[in-house]
Amino acid sequence: MKGYLLLLLLMAALAGKAQQNFDTVKIRPLKVTDQIYMLKGSGGNIGLLTGNEGLLMIDDQFAPLSVKINEAIKSISQNPIRFLINTHIHGDHSGGNDNFSKQGVIVVAHDQVRERMKKEQVNKRLNRTTPPREKEALPIVTFPDKLNFHLNDEEIELIHLDRGHTDGDVAVHFKKANVIHTGDAFVRYGYPFIDTSSGGSVNGFISSLDKLLAMMDDQTKIIPGHGELATKADVKTLREQIANIRDQVAKALKKGKKIEEISSLGITDKYDEKLGKGFLKGKDFVALIAESLSEK
Repeated sequence: MKGYLLLLLLMAALAGKAQQNFDTVKIRPLKVTDQIYMLKGSGGNIGLLTGNEGLLMIDDQFAPLSVKINEAIKSISQNPIRFLINTHIHGDHSGGNDNFSKQGVIVVAHDQVRERMKKEQVNKRLNRTTPPREKEALPIVTFPDKLNFHLNDEEIELIHLDRGHTDGDVAVHFKKANVIHTGDAFVRYGYPFIDTSSGGSVNGFISSLDKLLAMMDDQTKIIPGHGELATKADVKTLREQIANIRDQVAKALKKGKKIEEISSLGITDKYDEKLGKGFLKGKDFVALIAESLSEK
């Protein structure tokens, strides 16, 4: 429990820091293909499909960055943004919904994202509540499983993944371009965060990676939720690492070990040099997995 509480406190501190530094954030576009771009700033990576039929945008980071994001997009294309897809509920991916919706952009997400946004979200572990989102922020198009777009000569499939990072995770597959935006179902900042308070689970995280891997080949370009462009090999490596840690934690739980004891077993020692560079450290990740496996 202590490890998980520390994790949440770290996330809260990072969120506060991000809010203080918005004025210095630069939105940096990276060309992925002739039609698809990734925009980096503060928060989740933004995906952008360009073309004369209008733009399709994936995620929108924090609300104070919307003007900068719009300016960066205008530097790429003067065509209007028609659709905005939320890969999941978190504010570093959906915080600008209000602003883009007011511009006439149609917001799209999984059913569960809209349902969670409509209600007060309670984090019992931190005794913290998040109020419902404004009506303008809510997705007006939602779906339970899959949704297809046919835009700018591209075939785009939105796929609801398993209960991994959250219970509303969506991946966006540009089939012709062979590009996938994973949202936070795959990240490159280190140990991934599994938000159990929003329906996430470690087993679902791993099975979601399996679903993503089945959609990829060695030429697939992957826009992760955070971090630099990736390949199938990168996704496979993370999947193997998380599964190995999960299996060791499960064995310890089966032997009757308590969460605090499991965090001190050194399960992540061989991964810490690479994955421990993010905000989430190995011991806290182990505690997070142990809690996920212990929940009924």
